[in-house]
Amino acid sequence: MDVQIWKLDPAKMAYTEHLGPYEEVGKAWEKLCAWAGPAGIFSPKTKFFGVYYDDPREVAPENLRSEACITVEDVIDAPVEIKFKDFTGGRYAVTTHLGPYEKLGESWLKFYEEWLPQSGEAHSESPCYEQYLNDPTNTKPEHLVTLLLMPLK
Repeated sequence: MDVQIWKLDPAKMAYTEHLGPYEEVGKAWEKLCAWAGPAGIFSPKTKFFGVYYDDPREVAPENLRSEACITVEDVIDAPVEIKFKDFTGGRYAVTTHLGPYEKLGESWLKFYEEWLPQSGEAHSESPCYEQYLNDPTNTKPEHLVTLLLMPLK
């Protein structure tokens, strides 16, 4: 597993919350994109992130908390289901997952159970992020590229 340590810059994010199985987070993306597209939010600089708060091995699927997030230049008027937050940035261990989203869990397990214990690093109490580098609506699943971002102490 190829892992690098990056210093990520702070950013402002718009997001929608999702409660339920991680496989159903697409509903949150639909809400977020249905607002952001017509509002003219998307630009070549927009970055797309998923935030996952719970370990699916320890939390029941119906109680898993996640968010669909995009970077924004500023807070603007938005419907109540669209929220805004500041991403503080900091030190992150970063690795790349190539392939279908359905296999992301396997990459996360390897990251946590193989890389982290032997790395000399420690996971901070902040949530992990996934950064999606291409569009699943026009990219074959085997060509999807996702960065796994683990915050470090």
